[in-house]
Amino acid sequence: MFWGGWAACLPAIQRQTGASEAQLGLALLCVALAALPAMLAAGRLADVLGARLVPIGLVLFGAAATLPGLARSFPQLALLMLAVGVTTGLLDIAINAHASRLEAVHRVRFMDGLHAAFSFGVLVGGIGTGLLRRAGAHPSWILGSVGLVVAVTALANRGSSLPSASAPRRAPIARPLLVVGLVLALAFVVESGLEGWSALFLERVLNSSPAVSGLGPGLFAGAMATGRVFAQKVERSSVAGRMLLAGLAAAAGLVLVATAQHAIVALAGLVVAGAGLALSAPTLFGLAGRIGGEGGRGSALSTVAILGYLGFLAGPALIGAVSGASSLRGGFLFLCAVAVLLAACAPALRRTVGETGG
Repeated sequence: MFWGGWAACLPAIQRQTGASEAQLGLALLCVALAALPAMLAAGRLADVLGARLVPIGLVLFGAAATLPGLARSFPQLALLMLAVGVTTGLLDIAINAHASRLEAVHRVRFMDGLHAAFSFGVLVGGIGTGLLRRAGAHPSWILGSVGLVVAVTALANRGSSLPSASAPRRAPIARPLLVVGLVLALAFVVESGLEGWSALFLERVLNSSPAVSGLGPGLFAGAMATGRVFAQKVERSSVAGRMLLAGLAAAAGLVLVATAQHAIVALAGLVVAGAGLALSAPTLFGLAGRIGGEGGRGSALSTVAILGYLGFLAGPALIGAVSGASSLRGGFLFLCAVAVLLAACAPALRRTVGETGG
Protein backbone atom coordinates (compact mmCIF):
# COMPACT_ATOMS: atom_id res chain seq x y z
CA MET A 1 0.00 0.00 0.00
CA PHE A 2 2.84 2.41 0.78
CA TRP A 3 4.64 2.00 -2.54
CA GLY A 4 1.40 2.34 -4.50
CA GLY A 5 0.44 5.42 -2.50
CA TRP A 6 3.92 6.88 -2.82
CA ALA A 7 3.92 6.49 -6.61
CA ALA A 8 0.48 8.10 -6.94
CA CYS A 9 1.52 10.94 -4.57
CA LEU A 10 4.73 11.60 -6.48
CA PRO A 11 3.37 14.41 -8.70
CA ALA A 12 1.99 16.22 -5.64
CA ILE A 13 5.18 15.68 -3.64
CA GLN A 14 7.22 17.01 -6.56
CA ARG A 15 5.19 20.25 -6.53
CA GLN A 16 5.29 20.41 -2.73
CA THR A 17 9.08 20.13 -2.57
CA GLY A 18 9.91 21.90 -5.84
CA ALA A 19 12.12 18.97 -6.87
CA SER A 20 13.06 18.26 -10.47
CA GLU A 21 12.84 14.79 -12.05
CA ALA A 22 16.56 14.30 -11.46
CA GLN A 23 16.22 15.36 -7.80
CA LEU A 24 13.32 12.96 -7.29
CA GLY A 25 15.57 10.22 -8.63
CA LEU A 26 18.27 11.22 -6.13
CA ALA A 27 15.75 11.15 -3.27
CA LEU A 28 14.83 7.59 -4.21
CA LEU A 29 18.51 6.72 -4.41
CA CYS A 30 18.68 7.62 -0.72
CA VAL A 31 16.33 4.70 -0.10
CA ALA A 32 18.86 2.38 -1.70
CA LEU A 33 21.77 3.78 0.28
CA ALA A 34 19.95 3.13 3.56
CA ALA A 35 18.29 -0.17 2.62
CA LEU A 36 21.37 -2.11 1.59
CA PRO A 37 23.19 -2.19 4.96
CA ALA A 38 19.83 -2.82 6.65
CA MET A 39 19.29 -5.87 4.44
CA LEU A 40 22.72 -7.21 5.30
CA ALA A 41 21.95 -7.00 9.02
CA ALA A 42 18.40 -8.32 8.50
CA GLY A 43 19.68 -11.51 6.86
CA ARG A 44 21.63 -12.41 10.00
CA LEU A 45 18.76 -11.38 12.26
CA ALA A 46 16.28 -13.47 10.25
CA ASP A 47 18.39 -16.60 10.79
CA VAL A 48 18.39 -15.93 14.55
CA LEU A 49 14.97 -14.39 15.28
CA GLY A 50 12.94 -16.09 12.56
CA ALA A 51 9.29 -14.95 12.43
CA ARG A 52 9.75 -12.56 15.37
CA LEU A 53 11.51 -10.14 13.03
CA VAL A 54 8.33 -9.65 10.95
CA PRO A 55 6.21 -7.65 13.47
CA ILE A 56 9.27 -5.61 14.46
CA GLY A 57 9.82 -4.68 10.83
CA LEU A 58 6.14 -3.80 10.34
CA VAL A 59 6.09 -1.34 13.24
CA LEU A 60 9.32 0.35 12.14
CA PHE A 61 8.28 0.60 8.50
CA GLY A 62 4.83 1.87 9.46
CA ALA A 63 6.42 4.72 11.39
CA ALA A 64 8.79 5.60 8.53
CA ALA A 65 6.00 5.47 5.91
CA THR A 66 4.34 8.53 7.45
CA LEU A 67 7.37 10.78 6.88
CA PRO A 68 7.76 11.51 3.12
CA GLY A 69 4.42 13.31 2.89
CA LEU A 70 5.71 15.89 5.40
CA ALA A 71 8.66 17.02 3.26
CA ARG A 72 8.65 20.65 2.10
CA SER A 73 11.98 20.72 0.26
CA PHE A 74 14.26 18.36 -1.62
CA PRO A 75 16.80 18.06 1.26
CA GLN A 76 13.98 17.17 3.68
CA LEU A 77 12.61 14.57 1.28
CA ALA A 78 16.04 12.98 0.78
CA LEU A 79 16.58 12.76 4.56
CA LEU A 80 13.16 11.23 5.24
CA MET A 81 13.62 8.65 2.47
CA LEU A 82 16.69 7.37 4.34
CA ALA A 83 14.38 6.24 7.15
CA VAL A 84 12.10 4.56 4.61
CA GLY A 85 15.13 2.78 3.16
CA VAL A 86 16.34 1.31 6.46
CA THR A 87 12.93 -0.01 7.42
CA THR A 88 11.87 -1.34 4.01
CA GLY A 89 15.16 -3.25 3.76
CA LEU A 90 14.60 -4.86 7.15
CA LEU A 91 10.98 -5.77 6.44
CA ASP A 92 11.60 -7.22 2.96
CA ILE A 93 14.20 -9.67 4.24
CA ALA A 94 12.15 -10.59 7.31
CA ILE A 95 9.06 -11.50 5.27
CA ASN A 96 10.81 -13.38 2.46
CA ALA A 97 13.05 -15.36 4.82
CA HIS A 98 10.09 -16.43 6.92
CA ALA A 99 8.11 -17.38 3.80
CA SER A 100 10.98 -19.47 2.47
CA ARG A 101 11.26 -21.25 5.81
CA LEU A 102 7.51 -21.97 5.83
CA GLU A 103 7.78 -23.46 2.34
CA ALA A 104 10.59 -25.76 3.45
CA VAL A 105 8.93 -26.86 6.70
CA HIS A 106 5.42 -27.46 5.33
CA ARG A 107 6.46 -28.61 1.83
CA VAL A 108 4.09 -26.17 0.16
CA ARG A 109 4.48 -23.38 -2.41
CA PHE A 110 3.13 -19.93 -1.73
CA MET A 111 5.92 -17.49 -2.66
CA ASP A 112 3.89 -16.48 -5.75
CA GLY A 113 0.85 -15.83 -3.55
CA LEU A 114 2.90 -13.87 -1.04
CA HIS A 115 4.19 -11.52 -3.74
CA ALA A 116 0.67 -11.31 -5.20
CA ALA A 117 -0.40 -9.84 -1.85
CA PHE A 118 2.28 -7.15 -2.22
CA SER A 119 0.97 -6.32 -5.68
CA PHE A 120 -2.63 -6.15 -4.44
CA GLY A 121 -1.41 -3.68 -1.83
CA VAL A 122 0.19 -1.52 -4.51
CA LEU A 123 -3.07 -1.73 -6.49
CA VAL A 124 -5.15 -0.53 -3.54
CA GLY A 125 -2.61 2.13 -2.62
CA GLY A 126 -2.23 3.47 -6.17
CA ILE A 127 -5.90 3.64 -7.15
CA GLY A 128 -7.06 4.71 -3.69
CA THR A 129 -4.49 7.50 -3.54
CA GLY A 130 -5.46 8.75 -6.99
CA LEU A 131 -9.09 9.03 -5.89
CA LEU A 132 -8.16 10.66 -2.59
CA ARG A 133 -5.95 13.20 -4.35
CA ARG A 134 -8.82 14.01 -6.69
CA ALA A 135 -10.97 14.65 -3.61
CA GLY A 136 -8.31 17.03 -2.27
CA ALA A 137 -6.48 14.85 0.26
CA HIS A 138 -2.94 15.92 1.14
CA PRO A 139 -0.04 13.44 0.70
CA SER A 140 0.78 13.68 4.42
CA TRP A 141 -2.70 12.42 5.35
CA ILE A 142 -2.61 9.66 2.75
CA LEU A 143 0.84 8.29 3.62
CA GLY A 144 0.22 8.79 7.35
CA SER A 145 -2.91 6.62 7.13
CA VAL A 146 -1.01 3.95 5.20
CA GLY A 147 1.73 3.97 7.82
CA LEU A 148 -0.83 3.38 10.54
CA VAL A 149 -2.31 0.42 8.64
CA VAL A 150 1.16 -1.10 8.19
CA ALA A 151 2.00 -0.76 11.88
CA VAL A 152 -1.31 -2.26 12.99
CA THR A 153 -0.71 -5.40 10.89
CA ALA A 154 2.09 -6.25 13.35
CA LEU A 155 -0.65 -7.33 15.77
CA ALA A 156 -1.80 -10.02 13.33
CA ASN A 157 1.76 -11.35 13.02
CA ARG A 158 2.68 -11.63 16.71
CA GLY A 159 1.78 -15.32 16.95
CA SER A 160 3.54 -16.41 13.74
CA SER A 161 6.38 -18.71 14.71
CA LEU A 162 8.46 -21.67 13.71
CA PRO A 163 11.25 -23.49 15.50
CA SER A 164 14.47 -21.46 15.45
CA ALA A 165 16.75 -22.17 12.55
CA SER A 166 19.66 -24.47 13.17
CA ALA A 167 23.21 -23.17 12.98
CA PRO A 168 24.41 -22.68 9.42
CA ARG A 169 25.82 -25.89 8.05
CA ARG A 170 27.87 -24.11 5.39
CA ALA A 171 28.24 -20.72 3.75
CA PRO A 172 25.78 -20.16 0.90
CA ILE A 173 27.16 -20.80 -2.57
CA ALA A 174 28.57 -17.46 -3.73
CA ARG A 175 28.50 -17.73 -7.53
CA PRO A 176 24.91 -18.99 -7.98
CA LEU A 177 23.65 -16.36 -5.56
CA LEU A 178 25.53 -13.67 -7.48
CA VAL A 179 23.89 -14.75 -10.75
CA VAL A 180 20.41 -14.83 -9.19
CA GLY A 181 20.94 -11.46 -7.53
CA LEU A 182 22.09 -9.74 -10.71
CA VAL A 183 19.11 -11.08 -12.67
CA LEU A 184 16.81 -9.90 -9.89
CA ALA A 185 18.44 -6.46 -10.11
CA LEU A 186 17.51 -6.22 -13.80
CA ALA A 187 13.93 -7.28 -13.08
CA PHE A 188 13.63 -4.76 -10.27
CA VAL A 189 15.02 -1.90 -12.37
CA VAL A 190 12.05 -2.41 -14.68
CA GLU A 191 9.49 -3.08 -11.95
CA SER A 192 10.41 -0.13 -9.73
CA GLY A 193 10.74 2.17 -12.72
CA LEU A 194 7.20 1.40 -13.82
CA GLU A 195 5.82 1.68 -10.29
CA GLY A 196 7.61 4.92 -9.51
CA TRP A 197 7.23 6.86 -12.77
CA SER A 198 4.05 5.60 -14.46
CA ALA A 199 1.79 8.13 -12.70
CA LEU A 200 4.15 10.98 -13.59
CA PHE A 201 4.35 9.78 -17.22
CA LEU A 202 0.56 9.72 -17.55
CA GLU A 203 0.12 13.10 -15.90
CA ARG A 204 3.01 14.99 -17.51
CA VAL A 205 3.38 13.41 -20.97
CA LEU A 206 -0.23 12.40 -21.72
CA ASN A 207 -1.92 15.19 -19.69
CA SER A 208 -4.04 12.76 -17.64
CA SER A 209 -5.98 13.75 -14.53
CA PRO A 210 -4.77 12.62 -11.06
CA ALA A 211 -7.45 9.92 -10.99
CA VAL A 212 -6.25 8.50 -14.32
CA SER A 213 -2.55 8.85 -13.45
CA GLY A 214 -3.20 6.88 -10.25
CA LEU A 215 -4.39 4.02 -12.46
CA GLY A 216 -0.82 3.67 -13.77
CA PRO A 217 0.83 2.08 -10.73
CA GLY A 218 -2.54 0.61 -9.74
CA LEU A 219 -3.21 -1.35 -12.94
CA PHE A 220 0.44 -2.35 -13.19
CA ALA A 221 0.22 -3.81 -9.67
CA GLY A 222 -3.13 -5.42 -10.47
CA ALA A 223 -1.63 -7.17 -13.47
CA MET A 224 1.29 -8.38 -11.34
CA ALA A 225 -1.07 -9.64 -8.67
CA THR A 226 -3.21 -11.49 -11.21
CA GLY A 227 -0.16 -13.03 -12.85
CA ARG A 228 1.14 -14.23 -9.50
CA VAL A 229 -2.20 -15.73 -8.48
CA PHE A 230 -2.29 -17.72 -11.72
CA ALA A 231 1.37 -18.72 -11.29
CA GLN A 232 0.58 -19.97 -7.79
CA LYS A 233 -2.00 -22.38 -9.22
CA VAL A 234 0.32 -23.76 -11.91
CA GLU A 235 2.78 -26.54 -11.20
CA ARG A 236 6.33 -25.25 -10.79
CA SER A 237 7.82 -24.53 -14.21
CA SER A 238 11.45 -23.95 -15.06
CA VAL A 239 13.19 -20.89 -13.61
CA ALA A 240 14.74 -20.02 -16.97
CA GLY A 241 11.41 -20.32 -18.80
CA ARG A 242 9.66 -18.09 -16.31
CA MET A 243 12.29 -15.36 -16.58
CA LEU A 244 12.37 -15.50 -20.39
CA LEU A 245 8.62 -14.90 -20.41
CA ALA A 246 8.94 -12.12 -17.84
CA GLY A 247 11.54 -10.21 -19.86
CA LEU A 248 9.78 -10.52 -23.23
CA ALA A 249 6.38 -9.49 -21.86
CA ALA A 250 7.90 -6.52 -20.04
CA ALA A 251 9.68 -5.36 -23.20
CA ALA A 252 6.48 -5.62 -25.27
CA GLY A 253 4.49 -3.65 -22.70
CA LEU A 254 7.13 -0.95 -22.43
CA VAL A 255 7.11 -0.39 -26.20
CA LEU A 256 3.40 0.35 -25.90
CA VAL A 257 3.93 2.75 -23.01
CA ALA A 258 6.85 4.65 -24.50
CA THR A 259 5.12 5.21 -27.85
CA ALA A 260 1.59 5.83 -26.52
CA GLN A 261 -0.29 8.95 -27.56
CA HIS A 262 -3.34 8.20 -25.40
CA ALA A 263 -3.61 7.13 -21.77
CA ILE A 264 -5.57 3.95 -22.58
CA VAL A 265 -2.70 2.64 -24.73
CA ALA A 266 -0.14 3.39 -22.02
CA LEU A 267 -2.33 1.68 -19.41
CA ALA A 268 -2.63 -1.39 -21.65
CA GLY A 269 1.16 -1.49 -21.94
CA LEU A 270 1.51 -1.32 -18.15
CA VAL A 271 -0.86 -4.29 -17.80
CA VAL A 272 1.14 -6.39 -20.29
CA ALA A 273 4.44 -5.52 -18.59
CA GLY A 274 3.03 -6.21 -15.13
CA ALA A 275 1.62 -9.61 -16.07
CA GLY A 276 5.04 -10.71 -17.30
CA LEU A 277 7.12 -9.23 -14.48
CA ALA A 278 4.82 -10.93 -11.99
CA LEU A 279 6.97 -14.04 -12.31
CA SER A 280 10.34 -12.48 -11.54
CA ALA A 281 10.54 -11.78 -7.79
CA PRO A 282 8.81 -14.93 -6.43
CA THR A 283 10.75 -17.15 -8.82
CA LEU A 284 14.16 -15.72 -7.92
CA PHE A 285 13.53 -15.35 -4.17
CA GLY A 286 12.31 -18.95 -4.07
CA LEU A 287 15.45 -20.11 -5.88
CA ALA A 288 17.67 -18.16 -3.47
CA GLY A 289 16.00 -19.77 -0.45
CA ARG A 290 16.52 -23.25 -1.89
CA ILE A 291 20.19 -22.49 -2.59
CA GLY A 292 20.75 -21.25 0.98
CA GLY A 293 19.08 -24.24 2.63
CA GLU A 294 18.26 -24.62 6.32
CA GLY A 295 20.41 -22.47 8.55
CA GLY A 296 21.59 -20.21 5.73
CA ARG A 297 18.27 -19.19 4.20
CA GLY A 298 18.17 -15.68 5.65
CA SER A 299 21.76 -14.94 4.68
CA ALA A 300 21.24 -16.28 1.14
CA LEU A 301 18.11 -14.19 0.69
CA SER A 302 19.82 -11.07 2.01
CA THR A 303 22.70 -11.59 -0.45
CA VAL A 304 20.32 -11.88 -3.40
CA ALA A 305 18.05 -9.12 -2.10
CA ILE A 306 20.93 -6.66 -1.69
CA LEU A 307 21.88 -7.14 -5.33
CA GLY A 308 18.26 -7.19 -6.46
CA TYR A 309 17.20 -4.12 -4.55
CA LEU A 310 20.11 -2.20 -5.98
CA GLY A 311 18.01 -2.44 -9.12
CA PHE A 312 14.69 -1.83 -7.36
CA LEU A 313 15.87 1.27 -5.58
CA ALA A 314 18.26 2.59 -8.21
CA GLY A 315 15.78 2.05 -11.07
CA PRO A 316 13.75 5.24 -10.44
CA ALA A 317 17.00 7.20 -10.07
CA LEU A 318 18.24 5.84 -13.41
CA ILE A 319 15.00 6.82 -15.11
CA GLY A 320 15.26 10.26 -13.55
CA ALA A 321 18.74 10.67 -14.99
CA VAL A 322 17.80 9.37 -18.46
CA SER A 323 14.59 11.41 -18.50
CA GLY A 324 16.46 14.52 -17.41
CA ALA A 325 18.92 14.06 -20.28
CA SER A 326 16.25 13.23 -22.86
CA SER A 327 12.56 12.92 -21.91
CA LEU A 328 10.19 10.70 -19.94
CA ARG A 329 9.59 8.71 -23.13
CA GLY A 330 13.34 8.18 -23.34
CA GLY A 331 13.33 6.91 -19.77
CA PHE A 332 10.72 4.27 -20.63
CA LEU A 333 12.64 3.20 -23.74
CA PHE A 334 15.63 2.70 -21.45
CA LEU A 335 13.48 0.35 -19.35
CA CYS A 336 12.55 -1.55 -22.50
CA ALA A 337 16.24 -2.20 -23.21
CA VAL A 338 16.70 -3.49 -19.64
CA ALA A 339 13.73 -5.86 -20.09
CA VAL A 340 15.32 -7.31 -23.25
CA LEU A 341 18.53 -7.89 -21.28
CA LEU A 342 16.49 -9.64 -18.58
CA ALA A 343 15.09 -12.11 -21.12
CA ALA A 344 18.62 -12.75 -22.41
CA CYS A 345 19.67 -13.96 -18.92
CA ALA A 346 17.54 -17.12 -19.15
CA PRO A 347 20.46 -19.41 -20.26
CA ALA A 348 22.60 -18.24 -17.32
CA LEU A 349 19.78 -19.11 -14.91
CA ARG A 350 19.37 -22.53 -16.51
CA ARG A 351 23.05 -23.26 -15.84
CA THR A 352 22.76 -21.96 -12.27
CA VAL A 353 19.82 -24.22 -11.48
CA GLY A 354 21.73 -27.19 -12.91
CA GLU A 355 24.79 -26.41 -10.79
CA THR A 356 22.92 -26.11 -7.49
CA GLY A 357 20.08 -28.53 -7.93
CA GLY A 358 17.66 -25.62 -7.27
